[in-house]
Amino acid sequence: MSVAKTQRLSFSEREARILEAAGRLFSERGFVGTTTRAIALESGVNEALLFRHFKTKEDLYTALLQVKLEDFDAQVGRELRKTLDLPIAEGLLEISKIIVHKHRENLWFLRVMLFAALESHHLGQLFFKQRLPLLEFLQEFFHQKIRVKEARGLDPAILARAFIAMIHHYILITLVFKAKDHFPLPEDAMLESFVDIFTKGVRS
Repeated sequence: MSVAKTQRLSFSEREARILEAAGRLFSERGFVGTTTRAIALESGVNEALLFRHFKTKEDLYTALLQVKLEDFDAQVGRELRKTLDLPIAEGLLEISKIIVHKHRENLWFLRVMLFAALESHHLGQLFFKQRLPLLEFLQEFFHQKIRVKEARGLDPAILARAFIAMIHHYILITLVFKAKDHFPLPEDAMLESFVDIFTKGVRS
């Protein structure tokens, strides 16, 4: 891809291309191992032009987080909201399938998060300073289920984080470490088991 061809793009189109290239490189090399020069080369712009969009590599990283979280909201937000009217167990199962499917489609984003946490505490914290649409939705989901007596009157924020932790652990083991045999059941059955344990507990 030539620089001249890329410069004919609009400002917003060029910025989107830079962010896409940065995401690929961050997921492969980490934040520290990715240079702005490499991002410029990957996106087909010169480095000076890249700095017109983002003053620093950290600004670029922060923008990438924001864009991808907004994309998540736009792409699956409507799908998630359909689960609000489902019984709690059925709703959580559908939510878990949506989360796993979304991560499978965009595994590089999870790799970017993991690299950031391992390389720099500050960069890892940037993620949690963003608006987190999935967490917001789950808190709303549990608040509604508590209101209609489908769940105990616990803090919806704690319930949301506990459920995410369980599903994200499954994603980490199966998609990042690729240790699919770690879990004793096929994916759908495993997710059903997670939801059953979460909604019923482990007491007989």
